[in-house]
Amino acid sequence: MKTGLGIRNDAMLTNRDLESIDKVVYMAKEDELTARTVVRLKTDDPAGAESIAYDMITKKGAAKLFAYGGADDVPLVDMDVKRHSQRVFGVVAGFRVDVQEKRAAQMVGRAVDTMKAEAARRAVAEKENHFFYIGDDAYNAEGLVNATGIQTMPVAQNAGATSTKWKDKTAEEIIEDIRGARKKVNKMPGLNTDTLLLPPDQYEDLDRPVNSENYGMTIRKWLQEQKWFTNIVRVPQLVGVGDSDTDSLVVFDSSVVQLSLPLDITRHPEVLMPNLSSQINLEERTGGAVIRYPLGICRADGI
Repeated sequence: MKTGLGIRNDAMLTNRDLESIDKVVYMAKEDELTARTVVRLKTDDPAGAESIAYDMITKKGAAKLFAYGGADDVPLVDMDVKRHSQRVFGVVAGFRVDVQEKRAAQMVGRAVDTMKAEAARRAVAEKENHFFYIGDDAYNAEGLVNATGIQTMPVAQNAGATSTKWKDKTAEEIIEDIRGARKKVNKMPGLNTDTLLLPPDQYEDLDRPVNSENYGMTIRKWLQEQKWFTNIVRVPQLVGVGDSDTDSLVVFDSSVVQLSLPLDITRHPEVLMPNLSSQINLEERTGGAVIRYPLGICRADGI
């Protein structure tokens, strides 16, 4: 608001206010950003990119028996490399600080409350996380767990042939479900699964004892001792993501997946509104999951 003396101080956020907001915006909590803990970030694309392109690999060819002296058609095994392109999307959220909040903070010599900034940053983080795992149907964008070309499988029924769900299975049957999905990736040349993703309920099931004789040996501890995975992560987005809306587990080799991030979360300058409140907009640009080798991922449905 302009007066004869210029812009009123109580209408603007101070440097101290903006520094406090920036601490909230840029210091994200890991539990909101599980995608960033399981794959590497791809940050080499410019912030203004409308799409990103990268090489996607599929194996082709197979060996055959060879009769020496009578055949000259040795089969060639190759890697089919295709240039894949996908869109980059903006993720935005904002918040407002009204003039009385600013006056009250200035009166007692403190920065403005950053709870609204925390909520806006969390909203951006949650959208990034969901987009990485699931994509977005409205924009025909795929995510890690539903990308074209990944391996999928139904898990087996329990011993009584009544259910595929982990709540109805023994610890040994649960381990076999994980092993079966892991095997589908590990049998591919050059791949080695290092990450296991689970829905919340099934993540907690890992603390069940392996058998009644040894309650100290849980499924989680057994997996750790086998060194099957370096990351076992709770992912709420896996609830109902499988065929027939069943819960799924996902195993993958993290070396073949990245999270596209041409622009990390950024605070735009304060905008002074007609009512003297200040609006702060946050923006991120992401292409979601970058999957260079789809066969390095296996989703097992029905758990």
